[in-house]
Amino acid sequence: MRESRKFAERTQVFSSDRTLKKYFLVYEGSDTEVLYFDAVHNMRTEIGINPLIELVPLIRSYSEEGWSNPKKILDRIIENLEEGRTKSMSYETLLNRIMDYFYDVKAITSSKIQARNIWKRMGRICEENLHKTLGSEVEDIKYACSVILGILEKECEFVHVISDISNIIKDGGITYAEGFDKICLIVDRDRESFIAVPSNNQYGYVVHTCAEKKFGLYITNPCFEFWLLLHFDEVLGLDMDKLLENPKVTAKRRYAEQELRKIWPRYRKSSYKAEEIVRHIDKAIKNEEKFCEDVALLENKVGSNLGLLIREMRL
Repeated sequence: MRESRKFAERTQVFSSDRTLKKYFLVYEGSDTEVLYFDAVHNMRTEIGINPLIELVPLIRSYSEEGWSNPKKILDRIIENLEEGRTKSMSYETLLNRIMDYFYDVKAITSSKIQARNIWKRMGRICEENLHKTLGSEVEDIKYACSVILGILEKECEFVHVISDISNIIKDGGITYAEGFDKICLIVDRDRESFIAVPSNNQYGYVVHTCAEKKFGLYITNPCFEFWLLLHFDEVLGLDMDKLLENPKVTAKRRYAEQELRKIWPRYRKSSYKAEEIVRHIDKAIKNEEKFCEDVALLENKVGSNLGLLIREMRL
């Protein structure tokens, strides 16, 4: 995972000695939550977010695309932070940072086939030329980059690769200050991807680990659409049993999303005007109090604790 450049470019600089506290936002989803918190960032003054708080989304690197399991996402965050603390790096992290760089300089376009082929080729270079697996630790970043990129430049005719890329790769971690900044894991209570059975209690693991690491854990049961529904008073009249079960009501939509579209017809998961709904964030915070806000109890109860995050960021 890596920091979103878009927000980093907007970092405020104060003339005094005040220091910005970073809230690193880690989303389970790749569309709906991103649009919503982009709007929160853009409207931060209007909705009262503390100016000393910087919102920094963490976005997926190449090999993490499509992940939806909160335990898997949490474990990767911990791994990335540990690498930053120890100044170490796995070959998977190295390849992900190279891919991130390629996307940044537009050496890779939007073609998924091109990206997949480059990822596979780099994996083979690690195995055949460097004799390393993706899980192996990189001992010499500069040398590894020179081998991987030297072969890619010949085979793929990359012209955007610069000579000091190893320094960019080395400095490309998460700028998290333990004990000061905050990791915020924002996930759904999706029973299909977030398992909680005696033999594999991922829910309990995530709750316990976030508490242990002092990460913020923000869960919406059944899904993020319920948090959006809380922005409308009509949420109070919905069927709680159906919300908890959130069954499919059409081939593509579940109950919560369908009800949201009835109230707010313009809603689409990957394309909606989030500013319109964020303007009602105070109503969402108030309505949330009528449902479960306890992160442990949210395993089996309809509710959310995202309102607690907004309240905290206003202090």
